[in-house]
Amino acid sequence: MERGEEGRVARVFAGDTLLLEDGTRVFLAEIDAPSGEAPYAAQSQGELEALALHREVLLTYGGERRWVGRPREGEEAPREAAIAHVFVKSEGGRWFWLQHELVSRGAAYVRARPNNHARAGELLQLEQRARAAARGMWGQRAYRPSTVRAAAKAATDANANCLRGDAPFRIVEGRVADARVFESRASLRMEGATEPPFSLVLFGDNFTNWDGPDLASLTGAHVRARGTLGVYRDEPQLCLEHSSQLELLTD
Repeated sequence: MERGEEGRVARVFAGDTLLLEDGTRVFLAEIDAPSGEAPYAAQSQGELEALALHREVLLTYGGERRWVGRPREGEEAPREAAIAHVFVKSEGGRWFWLQHELVSRGAAYVRARPNNHARAGELLQLEQRARAAARGMWGQRAYRPSTVRAAAKAATDANANCLRGDAPFRIVEGRVADARVFESRASLRMEGATEPPFSLVLFGDNFTNWDGPDLASLTGAHVRARGTLGVYRDEPQLCLEHSSQLELLTD
């Protein structure tokens, strides 16, 4: 991790975004939290406020540092935010890793990206323990890993491109019925969905840069996948972007 800016937290948005006193908006790297009207959204924001609000923080970077979005209507300057791992100075002067605390408490879940995944392995272990103990959001039915059938329905209902920013994100557990790898893409067709089939898909640069398990060998494997849902040619799918999104499970 590379050391970055320091500041003081002036405001908290949802359970994964900070605003510093100097106006810097900070997205917490490699995690997301429930937001809006979603179950446990208020509790996630409350956890973040209790841990970070009005405290000194240090930003550190392990991947892409900045997000730049389109200007809102009536604005000329684009919207920007830092994408950082955040360390918080406690009242006793001890520094702690904010993402670690949020995931351990079940206030956020792991969502690594191709350009930001430096600590995904550690965070996934923390999430697994929080899920096993039903802490925080994991104690609610809404956040239990989806079955293949439920994920297929959610993808069909959303009817989106899985690469769009507003595509629904799900954690899905199931068994691979048929793993197929082509020249520039891979498709893992899952057991348990009615017609049309539901698949985990990987293509483009995400396929080229894949450094996870041998995809062609996964027929019959029990897996946990996390990613955005979409529909392509009337078939529901979950898009994989990075190897941290696919876990092999033992029966």
